[in-house]
Amino acid sequence: MFRSAILLCFATLALGLSVGDLKVSVKPVSSSVKSVDDIVISAIVSNPTDKDIRVIAKNNILDPSATKSFSVSKNGQDVLFSGVKATYDLTADAIYKTIPAGSSIAVNHTGLGALYDFEHVGTGTFSFAPNSLFQTGPDAKPLVVDTPAINVQVTHDVKKREFYRRQSTPTCSDSGRLQILTDSLSYARSLAGGAATDIRSHPTSAEFNTYFGGNSQDDIWYRLDIIAGDLPSSGTRIISCTDPQGLCGPSSGVIAYTLLVTSGGNIVGSDIYTCDIFFTSVGTTPSICQNGFDSTTSSRGGVILHELSHATSGTADLGYGCSVAAGLSVADKRNNADNYRCMGLAIYKHYNC
Repeated sequence: MFRSAILLCFATLALGLSVGDLKVSVKPVSSSVKSVDDIVISAIVSNPTDKDIRVIAKNNILDPSATKSFSVSKNGQDVLFSGVKATYDLTADAIYKTIPAGSSIAVNHTGLGALYDFEHVGTGTFSFAPNSLFQTGPDAKPLVVDTPAINVQVTHDVKKREFYRRQSTPTCSDSGRLQILTDSLSYARSLAGGAATDIRSHPTSAEFNTYFGGNSQDDIWYRLDIIAGDLPSSGTRIISCTDPQGLCGPSSGVIAYTLLVTSGGNIVGSDIYTCDIFFTSVGTTPSICQNGFDSTTSSRGGVILHELSHATSGTADLGYGCSVAAGLSVADKRNNADNYRCMGLAIYKHYNC
């Protein structure tokens, strides 16, 4: 009886959410402001069903932190995001929120002036399209709640706010962890290089079709190749064991994060920071031969590859886990960081395990 109940529970989680299970509404506190500092957007996520719904509350409209809760544009031109893009341990309770049956959760989004490069596109009316993608857990089919974008006019001050000033040198006082970071970066570049090479030699491979089917092979090859470090456009950054943003709490669920800094419409800073979980709970890349690679905690090299896709191409976090990544739309596959991790690890496993 107990075992049957457990199986039923897992079956329910695997099914994920259905259309109509959640509703999202967003509204600006004021539709016209003088300064980007004055932009405040309220979001309400409602559960009209008769059962509580527990969802990942990171990198979506439920997350009021410095992650990408909105895609911002002006007259069809994207406004570059310059905040935090993190990788999470999907088994950590801290990254979830429960929306009670028949109830709602309200979130206010402030401090947006530091998270988007408004200065590059100038004053005017900005469109804020909420990230309304929700998952109930690892590999659960994501639900995208159709939510109209809202407009906010900024009439005067769009000067770029400083989110974080970059460090110029890498640091890790723990020599053991420094070696792990060095090895993980080496694996990340190798994984990206292996995937890029395979695209050239097997452009219609099962791995490419699974994680990037419908996209240009040349485009995905280029993105992987700059991660591998073969082109100057891969840029420079630190990969550190410190936590300047205080995101790595003991129950935060954060594995690593990339701190993007933008100027003039370009990424000018992309330092990567790793949390304790990265060192204590994430597997080595060779371990995927026995344990698989679907989970975000399967490979340290995979985590760094994921973060490097943020750093070099500005990818987003639209879904976590390789099963979820494989089910995304063509456009979302190109823009989702975990697709690059999954492609790299899939090619590694194909040839090395």
